[in-house]
Amino acid sequence: MVRSFGVHREDFRPTDVTGRRVLAIGVVFFLCCAFIVLRLFDLQVLRFDYFSSMAAKAQDTFRELAPERGAIYVKEGGKLYPLVSNRDYYLVYADPRKVTDAGKVVDTLAQIMHLSEEEWKPIAAKLSNRRDPYEPLLRKVGTPEVELIRRANLPGIADVAESYRYYPETEFGGQLLGFVGYADDALAGQYGLEGYFEPELAGKAGSLRAVTDAVGRPLVIGERELEEPQDGMNLVLTVDRTVQLTACAKLKDGVAAYDAVGGTVIIMQPETGAILAMCSVPNFDPGDYAQVSDPAAYNNPAIFTAYEPGSVFKPITMASAIDRGLVRPTDTYEDTGEIKLATGAKIRNSDLQAHGVQTMVQVLEKSLNTGAVHVVMKLGREQFRRYVRDFGFGSRTGITLDTEVSGDVSSLDRRGEIYSMTASYGQGITVTPLQLAAAYGALANNGKLMRPYIVSEQLSADGEVAVSTAPQVVRQVVTSRTASTITGMLVQAVEGVYDHKAKLPGYYVAGKTGTAQIASPNGGYGDEVNHTFIGYLPAYRPAFVILVKLDKPTKVKHAADSTTVVFRQISEFLVDYYQIAPERDR
Repeated sequence: MVRSFGVHREDFRPTDVTGRRVLAIGVVFFLCCAFIVLRLFDLQVLRFDYFSSMAAKAQDTFRELAPERGAIYVKEGGKLYPLVSNRDYYLVYADPRKVTDAGKVVDTLAQIMHLSEEEWKPIAAKLSNRRDPYEPLLRKVGTPEVELIRRANLPGIADVAESYRYYPETEFGGQLLGFVGYADDALAGQYGLEGYFEPELAGKAGSLRAVTDAVGRPLVIGERELEEPQDGMNLVLTVDRTVQLTACAKLKDGVAAYDAVGGTVIIMQPETGAILAMCSVPNFDPGDYAQVSDPAAYNNPAIFTAYEPGSVFKPITMASAIDRGLVRPTDTYEDTGEIKLATGAKIRNSDLQAHGVQTMVQVLEKSLNTGAVHVVMKLGREQFRRYVRDFGFGSRTGITLDTEVSGDVSSLDRRGEIYSMTASYGQGITVTPLQLAAAYGALANNGKLMRPYIVSEQLSADGEVAVSTAPQVVRQVVTSRTASTITGMLVQAVEGVYDHKAKLPGYYVAGKTGTAQIASPNGGYGDEVNHTFIGYLPAYRPAFVILVKLDKPTKVKHAADSTTVVFRQISEFLVDYYQIAPERDR
């Protein structure tokens, strides 16, 4: 009997293995779906801000829109002359990764820009860094030159426009203007007008934010946020261009003629305090300020360099005592040539001579130290200190120029008569040239001290007057009668033989010289001196206060032979330029 081995349908049953496989597949599918859901929730909900920001960075473009820096104008013949403006130049840069022939690039740039070996070698070094995406090669390239560079079609070389300050008047006075240079990796105004008015001149940057496509093109349907830049204010100076250039030229000639190391000139209107000219030697070109070897040259000596003024301070002492009714021009004293102090020290006249009985007019005419001490002893230390400060010494004038200093008259706060005695003839205290000019301006202006100012107006970008400077009286220092009296005494001092070189035919000049020894760092005084002359004219209806200072001249001994000559040359020009009518025959 044969048995059949066939499989019958009723013998088939699902195994446990098959069930487990189906269940596993279901679980995996569920987990994948859950993971996707959770991932989408994480991306679209939990981390929405992050990825939105990343997308914005990829699609949004932000560009800062630079404002136009304000210009600076001076007056010339009743019109405005652009003294400082802006010019577009170009920065030529390289992407060394894309440069195919570095030698050709260097040769082409050297030929177009006329570069020396010392100038093109750094360019070659920059191009050798093949991993660097950006290397600036040449700055301040003009339009004709950049056009030639473009035509050369050099791979990896490009350019971008940059705005630079333009100073056409290289002899105008760098310390007055200041310059625009790099500070903390950003361009900013420094020193002078550029530094003081940096916020106003710089304006306010704008911005453009837009959505772009993959290659950086703005999308028409994208959002755009535009904030227009606000261009800087324009400044209009009180300075007259012709007066400034002439005064600077006369000063430069004087420095050379008397073998001085430097000098300063200030011309001011006593009635208003407006500055018509201010410059110093040595000067620098603000358009090429980096060529200055010593950064100290950027400071303006007219407001930054305080010095012991010497005998030009004697009229301040005399005016103070006259104002208190303690002396009169005709009062006399016995000049024995020296004054002995309780300490044993002696104060002598600069000529080491005894002049006998002298009037207060002769004290100024002959510049007698003993006479100044006689006057301050009558006035007293406390009153003298008050007048010195009321005349503006020991504090800044407030002129809108960067780096002004206050000078130092703190010795008058100390006990002991010696300090006021030496200060009476300008020793032991330091003042700035502008402080002296302003103080003499008070004598010329009926005793009213005016705040010096050099900016008459600030104009908006569209030419509207935004700020106008009005003359400001600081205080009434002495009475009008005192000012008139001291003016007459200063006229007699100039008319006398001592200061005769300051005389101007047809006009009365009120003024005073000062030959001041320079204090030694180790104490005492050496042989070096500073020469100063300050005068105003016409004396009885003053239009100008003029200060001339020469630093360490060696050709002549006294200021009466140096600064007075420069003063007269400038005065002759001024009365002719402004057509000031003569007040006497000669």
